[in-house]
Amino acid sequence: MSESFLLNPALIVIRKDWKGNRLFKNRFMNADDSMPIPFKTALRWMVTSNPQREEKKRDTFRPAIKKDLKIFSLKSDAFNWLGHASFLFRLDGKLLLTDPCLAKLPGVKRYTDVPFSFGELTNLDYILFTHTHRDHFDEESVRRILEHNPDVHFLVPLRMSPLLRKLGAKKITEAGWYQQFPLAGNLQITFLPAKHWNRRFLHDTNRELWGAFHIGTKTQSIYFAGDTAYANHFTETKQLFPHIRHAFMPVGAYKPQWMMQSAHINPDEAVQAFTELGASHFIPMHFGTFDLSDEPIGEPWRRLLELKRTNVLKGELMEIGIGETIEI
Repeated sequence: MSESFLLNPALIVIRKDWKGNRLFKNRFMNADDSMPIPFKTALRWMVTSNPQREEKKRDTFRPAIKKDLKIFSLKSDAFNWLGHASFLFRLDGKLLLTDPCLAKLPGVKRYTDVPFSFGELTNLDYILFTHTHRDHFDEESVRRILEHNPDVHFLVPLRMSPLLRKLGAKKITEAGWYQQFPLAGNLQITFLPAKHWNRRFLHDTNRELWGAFHIGTKTQSIYFAGDTAYANHFTETKQLFPHIRHAFMPVGAYKPQWMMQSAHINPDEAVQAFTELGASHFIPMHFGTFDLSDEPIGEPWRRLLELKRTNVLKGELMEIGIGETIEI
């Protein structure tokens, strides 16, 4: 048999019928067996003209930069956007950082600066990774963060530990889908499904898992989607966590649709997923930072505004600047 299942036997599983993430030929699979974007499809995109090329060149949209250091000293709950999928969270007195990609990526244009220096990113308690794509897991960022936070605790998908250990990480806990990390106090973090994939090199496709997070306290219920295509896991997440308030949803890197739809949601799909989650506050991410796809940089935000204007987005659409601290 080339099929098997994997989970962390030391962690709680919140879905009773779950026996672990499925592996086929020792590589992780999506729930619907969908496959990663093949090289030939990516090559077709690279040699195909972008129909929005000129519009993209003219788009002057940039997220506002609002450097606000109070996230590091607040006693109340808050979050701060560092760009793309990198967020700081102050929750239950702990400081969390998601998907830190705070340096320049080779061959990828970065539109906005990082609001804080590595020397300012101190006293971190946890770093959460959704997956290992280079715009979410950046080795230089991890090394620099570890210089100032040598004992930070990494909460990561299955099989990601080797990548972190070689960078100097000491404290790492891996989880599969539907598994809860063992944390002290009122902070509760659960790893959840997403429809995506992984690859950093030519021969490591889906070697590590990918997913989303639910982050809860006595007063907060937060969904952090990571990277995902549209699928039924949003409806299922509502069944598991019926009182989500803040949903951090990816809205960029969706064109060309014929290639990206298997890995990323577009703004319309993100709003549909938000509705299925039953959340009340929509926080867009995964846009406005890196040049990863064909759509103009400001198109995701403009589309969200239209969906809000026409009442398709039923809830609060939160506009936040990079580096801005929002108390919740």
